[in-house]
Amino acid sequence: MMETIDKFISLFSEFNLVIEPKMTRPAKPNNSTNTNPRKSIADLKKKLDRLTKEYKQAQRSFKHNKITRQELFNFEWRIFEIQEDLNYLQGQGDNNEI
Repeated sequence: MMETIDKFISLFSEFNLVIEPKMTRPAKPNNSTNTNPRKSIADLKKKLDRLTKEYKQAQRSFKHNKITRQELFNFEWRIFEIQEDLNYLQGQGDNNEI
């Protein structure tokens, strides 16, 4: 086995491996709430619609004893959080337009 490895290494003994660092640009901060609040509001509305549909499905699953009350509560809590974020951004957008 070692002979095979030594033969393989000897085939590439004349190659020099040179690694050059890639020039990268500094990363821009990705804070969508400051740059474009309308876009994030639209994203939150889409998430809220999707979560509302999932919540309705979860309610049906709960009625058929497929999920627990805690899992149903988790759906409700996620919807509440998205609504709070949406209300905050809409209120912030109103203050910026004045």
